Amino acid sequence: MTSSATHPAYDKAHEHLRSFPVLPNVLVQDPARGAAYYIPAVELDDYEATIDTWARLDDSTVTFVIPDGDLIDEVPPSLRIPELMPSVLIRYTRAQKSYFLTHEDLQRFRVAQPKEAFDAESISFIVPRGTELIEELPLMRRALLQSGTQ
Repeated sequence: MTSSATHPAYDKAHEHLRSFPVLPNVLVQDPARGAAYYIPAVELDDYEATIDTWARLDDSTVTFVIPDGDLIDEVPPSLRIPELMPSVLIRYTRAQKSYFLTHEDLQRFRVAQPKEAFDAESISFIVPRGTELIEELPLMRRALLQSGTQ
């Protein structure tokens, strides 16, 4: 984490509008399990998805998309079966790459719940319970969901 003098302030509410020209550091928060995982961008290469990865995706996989200015992930991801320990698939469309980390892989990156904001070189995601109310969604996502936009 660097000082705000070198990086602009972090704005979670508008994060989906950001564009990441280089792969950012990733924070995955799992509030239902009281866990957070901070994955530096340089570590993600070890988890780049291969052809075999796609066969491993199942109901425990939550997919996150790093925005590239063109693609917006309209509806938050969710666990189809909330009791399962989540694995994550992180899609970085700008480089046309994906990264897959099993729940066991994530444990390597476990950190205490962060208390300070992250810099412009980081992105955060939350593993939803799958039981969130529509009122809890950001306004843009709520509007798209209500209008039936796919």
